[in-house]
Amino acid sequence: MAKEGPNQACAACRFQRRKCGAECQFAPYFPADQPKLFENAHSLFGVSNILKILSSIDPSLRSEAMRSIIYESNIRARFPVDGCAGAIRHLFNQLCTAQMELASLTEQIVSCHRSENGAFPAGDVGDGGDGGGGGAAMSMLRKEIAVFSQNIHDGQLHLASQQPCENK
Repeated sequence: MAKEGPNQACAACRFQRRKCGAECQFAPYFPADQPKLFENAHSLFGVSNILKILSSIDPSLRSEAMRSIIYESNIRARFPVDGCAGAIRHLFNQLCTAQMELASLTEQIVSCHRSENGAFPAGDVGDGGDGGGGGAAMSMLRKEIAVFSQNIHDGQLHLASQQPCENK
């Protein structure tokens, strides 16, 4: 469990200055070496509300409920005004910006390919099927798209300088 030694109290019991026994409901979720997790959850929900939530749900769902409580309280501590809604809105704007940038890059590839080859060969939207590769501009755009796609895949998309798309 969360106890590291025979007398090691979980973060919740340590915060409340009480003895942490084997029946402690908080010990699995608030390790002694991570007191900020409990402090955030306590300040947003309070101990009695967390206990009410835990006692009112099925035991098989308690772990997931605590993960949700901890996540929400940590987000609220990080973004006190908007909380989870602000984090979701921020991620949505990043996604919209990424989609717009991807569409723009795709248009640039098509435009470069048409201008350098006269016409866009069928089935050659980015696979280099004509053998020419589209010259230096095509090569550079393909590299940009590859890096961009990898950043989206890795979750490393940080495009704060771009304009967000409209919320619909």
